[in-house]
Amino acid sequence: MRCTITGAACLLIALPAAAQEHPQEQVRDQSETLTTPGAEAKKSKPDLLIVPIPLSNPALGTGATVAAVLFYNPNHAPSPWISGIGVTATSTGTKAIGAFHSMSLGHDAFRFMAFGGYGDAKLKFYGIGSAAGDRGVHVDLEDKTFLGLAQAQYRMAKHIYAGVRFQYIGMDSNAEIPHPNFPDLALPPIELKSTLATLGPSLTYDSRNSSLNPTGGTYVTATWMFGARFLGSDFEHNKLQVGANFYAPLAKKTIVAFRAATCSVSRTAPFYDLCMYGSGGDLRGYETGRYRDRVTWAAQGEVRQHLFGRFGAVVFGGVGGVGSSYEELGKSDLLPSVGAGIRYQASKSNNINLRLDLAFGNDGHAVYFSLGEAF
Repeated sequence: MRCTITGAACLLIALPAAAQEHPQEQVRDQSETLTTPGAEAKKSKPDLLIVPIPLSNPALGTGATVAAVLFYNPNHAPSPWISGIGVTATSTGTKAIGAFHSMSLGHDAFRFMAFGGYGDAKLKFYGIGSAAGDRGVHVDLEDKTFLGLAQAQYRMAKHIYAGVRFQYIGMDSNAEIPHPNFPDLALPPIELKSTLATLGPSLTYDSRNSSLNPTGGTYVTATWMFGARFLGSDFEHNKLQVGANFYAPLAKKTIVAFRAATCSVSRTAPFYDLCMYGSGGDLRGYETGRYRDRVTWAAQGEVRQHLFGRFGAVVFGGVGGVGSSYEELGKSDLLPSVGAGIRYQASKSNNINLRLDLAFGNDGHAVYFSLGEAF
């Protein structure tokens, strides 16, 4: 069952993404979660929720988001309409504001969602490729980014939705001048001040029994985006992203979850639209953007165990890699991830968990604190 708190959780996680170096990854994951039908009560009376939530991750630092979310159901559909606005601030100086709307029509036969946000983020650029990430040398960036995203999908068959997605990124970035020994850290001016407008097909398969904390089912998403000059884009590259999650009960109080994901982008992509390792919940323990290239892959598994009362625990592990092509992936070093976490059921009626994870990667460890599971 999902109602106000669950929808708020999804929105709250999505809003900080407007300030991240790779915003579309996070926004895609969370907005698609919001548009997934669950066993929502068919309420017609509007329900307004104002809620704060802390957050912590390697890219953004530690901070909080405050959001106001309105739930309403004007056509008594299986899924409510959701509109919201929120603001975020973190310890790195990152600030963001965003607004979101999702709706369904025709008894959930048609789904639509839209997101718009502005972020001023303090980030790091380590270069492109596995070797650059291993090197650990970076330049500081200040990214002022406007993000717009809209998607419409139609139910083609049971569990299957197909449609089109549009995404707009207005980038105004200032980069530190790199040391002469690292010329690859100098970013082209056309990429620092640029516009990216992409359009392409989107496909979703969703048989999960819950959108935020599933105990069974499969969730697959695929998008293939193309830069469109006629929409004002400075770039004409294409980008393919595919992700698949699988959930199953192992015992009465034990759930296993698996995720596999891959990303590939053509050669003319700007630095902020390359495939980024560790984004979108794909392997914790890595700062999003430290490892970036034209191709990434990741696979991970997680065991979720209920302990007592509202408390639970998880252990997780996975591996992946980055490369300039799929052929080069076989020659690159593997990037492992392992970790464990504690769960606290913040809402018993909606089965929503607060999560605190400690993850270890090649470059050290990272702490994550948020509402909802990583995938």
